[in-house]
Order: sequence, then C-alpha cells, then structure tokens
Amino acid sequence: MNIRTVVEAFCADFANGTHPTTILDTRFTSNPEIYEYGPDWARSRLPYLGRSWTGRRSSSTPSSEEDTTCDAYFDVLGQTLFFEPDNREPTSPPDQFLVSASDGNDDAVMVKLTSTVGSIATGKKWVETFVFLFGRFDAQGKIGKLEIWSDSLSAWVNSE
Repeated sequence: MNIRTVVEAFCADFANGTHPTTILDTRFTSNPEIYEYGPDWARSRLPYLGRSWTGRRSSSTPSSEEDTTCDAYFDVLGQTLFFEPDNREPTSPPDQFLVSASDGNDDAVMVKLTSTVGSIATGKKWVETFVFLFGRFDAQGKIGKLEIWSDSLSAWVNSE
C-alpha cells in the first residue's frame, strides 16, 4: 500500500468534483472520522466546523439534524459551500505532500491543496488553501481519519 498514492487519488477526486458518496465509498474505511477545525462561534454559518463526524450513514437512513456521520459532513458542507478546481493548480503539486510512513496504523500524510470556494448563501468566491492530515489507514490503504484546516474567517465573512 502506498499511502501517498491513496491521498493523491483523494485530492484528484476532491478537486475534480467527484461525488462525496463515491469518495467515501472508494477512499475511506467503513468507519471513518472527519474533523474540520474552526471556532465554535462560527457554527451558525459554518455548521461543519469544530465537530467530529464519524462513521457512515446506512443507505436506508435519511439525513437529519442529529446525523453526525461523514456522509452528513459532506451534506452540510455542500449546503454551505461550493468548490471549483483552482485553474492555476487543480490538484496539489508533488512538493505539497509530507508523508510519514511507519509500520502501519501511525502512517500519516499531510497535504496542502488550493481550490476556489464559494458561499451557497451569497455566491461570493475566494481562493482557499486547505491543509489535510490523513491517517489511520487500513491494510487496503483506505483512509480512517481526515483532519482539515482552512481559513474559516474567509468562509465566515463571505457567507454573510
């Protein structure tokens, strides 16, 4: 398993607008965790921030306010923001990857990715740089944990 290749595939999927369910099905374990860092006060406009999203929603379960699955993370994110590939850099260049490979569960990949982001509420767009930390890879190379850092203040300001 080459974890860098796994993460490169995720970045390409994300940048190319692959449907989140497909990304979760093909790139993540069956019980993943996603956490996007941000201040608690920003949740009124950016409800995907500052909370742990875990597991997967069963196909027969509809989304709800109480849903904290990774599927719900992408639902809430998609109701708040839209993404466009950055014309200058549609996927992360090779020098933006940091791979820490050990003997299994402690493997990690950090990557910087740039994308044009927009607010669903206002239509305002901005260029955003994200830092993704991928970890808890399983034996098949699927991602078990994704942590995300971004400029939540830009998202906050552009969402009003």
